[in-house]
Amino acid sequence: MQNLLAIVIPYYKPDFFEETLKSVASQTDKRFTLYIGNDASPDDPFPLVEKYFPDGNYHYFDYKENLGGKNLAMQWERILENVKEEWFQILGDDDVISENFVEEFYKNLPEITQKECNVVKFSQCWINENGERITDFTDYDQLIDPADNIGYKIMKAERSSLSEYIFRKKQYLKFNFKKFPLAWATDDIAVLEFSERKHIYFIKNSKVLVRVSNENISGRTDNQLEKKNAKIASEKYLIKKHYKNITKESLIKIINNQIYYRYHFKTRLGFSLFKMYYYLGLYKKIIALPKTYLILYKILK
Repeated sequence: MQNLLAIVIPYYKPDFFEETLKSVASQTDKRFTLYIGNDASPDDPFPLVEKYFPDGNYHYFDYKENLGGKNLAMQWERILENVKEEWFQILGDDDVISENFVEEFYKNLPEITQKECNVVKFSQCWINENGERITDFTDYDQLIDPADNIGYKIMKAERSSLSEYIFRKKQYLKFNFKKFPLAWATDDIAVLEFSERKHIYFIKNSKVLVRVSNENISGRTDNQLEKKNAKIASEKYLIKKHYKNITKESLIKIINNQIYYRYHFKTRLGFSLFKMYYYLGLYKKIIALPKTYLILYKILK
């Protein structure tokens, strides 16, 4: 029987890669295909790959051009060109999955298929450089509305990561990844678009441990400007492309964010406040628009 699941690891950093490989090799259910793409790293991972997969049951790509330094999504896409399976996970090269990750996916697959879900989400926690848990595991209802899922992040700043998701490949081929700086928020937009208004299926009984360290984008503090620019760009994208696919509370929040950013950073909105306020039924805001635009125009002059 052909494997239905691909586990894709875009490799660059060696620091915790062995723990990542070990977690994949320890899966109780072996019905997956492993793809590893070496993004022109100065540290050769191949000896570790051979150590944990001595039977050669994997696909290894030794790329000579570094794409992750330009945008991580470009590295993901390069590996995904080779994936034939119906479903795929992109696992960070410092993250860890519990040994029943694949087992639980297949266990729930009949219901995932029956519910026509395109995205599967797993319970996750953050771990530090020593592998110690620094947060609780996430817990949601089995079926999550995509608008609520992204709303949890917008309204409550709840954490999420690319590693905790499995996607149906045909949805990726339909929508592709949107390339924001550092690929920051790229995963959030992908989950919303790939789900295509179908429920996200949540699996509680299997875990993804997401590492936060000074070696990865989430933990670093020297990239705040790029993260801010990605936040601005991704929110604008949501407003322009998906204002009807997110909750109204989320929409109001990111519109207000954009007004703040445009005022303080002296850039333009790039979308119609009138259109958004009309959609939201905020008629008092519409009446006040001349004053709002006057203030924004003066600051941009």
